[in-house]
Amino acid sequence: MQKVLIDKFIVPEESIAPFLERSRKVQSFIKTLPGFIEGFLYEKKDGESGYNYVTTAVWESEEAFDNARKAVAAEFKRLGYDPQETRKELKIESERAVYERAPY
Repeated sequence: MQKVLIDKFIVPEESIAPFLERSRKVQSFIKTLPGFIEGFLYEKKDGESGYNYVTTAVWESEEAFDNARKAVAAEFKRLGYDPQETRKELKIESERAVYERAPY
């Protein structure tokens, strides 16, 4: 069963450029990992939600998803990058959830 990681962000205007730069770097890295199917960065242009950016990453299986989480954590540690600290510094609010594709 595919796993889909969806992150939603509220990014203040002054933090958009560094947020987008970091998001693109993370997306570039995860696209190289085994089991990655697709991922996108979306910018809200209309609607009522306060979230103005959404990222998605689709993994072919729970095993691929778990391995990717470990690989990303190791890469962040190697780079000295702390995503929680960066979000705090940039005043970015976020919400994360893992989904499975549901038949419809």
